[in-house]
Amino acid sequence: MTSLLAAGAGSSALGPMSATTISVILIVLLIYGIWGKGKKKLARGPAQAAGFFAELAFLRADNWPHDLGTAFQDIPRQIAENPDLGPIGMTGVVIILLVLSAFAPIVPFTGALWGMLTAAAMAAAQGSFWRAVISVATAALSLVGA
Repeated sequence: MTSLLAAGAGSSALGPMSATTISVILIVLLIYGIWGKGKKKLARGPAQAAGFFAELAFLRADNWPHDLGTAFQDIPRQIAENPDLGPIGMTGVVIILLVLSAFAPIVPFTGALWGMLTAAAMAAAQGSFWRAVISVATAALSLVGA
């Protein structure tokens, strides 16, 4: 018996999906999970995780999701390069976002935003440990074809 991944069918286990498709799925998850009127709602932690993976999918997608991901990535870049704040750097921005995610009182909406901003900052931190974290996280997206 051959495993799906060994047979090269890892990207087709769920059918062909692009990063744009995954981006749209995660946007719907975030909208209905945070503001929806259904039985299930996203808690703070799952909202952060969904936001984190949504940003990674945005950055891997084409067209408008990529533009959205780039816009989110510009926010931490501008904070890291702001001369009024001093030389914080991207690693400082990532650590500040992680501290805020862990200790600030947040609701699912802000949790999703922190997750998106954290992923954007980690992806923008070229040549650092955070890029390794992003590589591991994007491996999950690669398994479904994105």
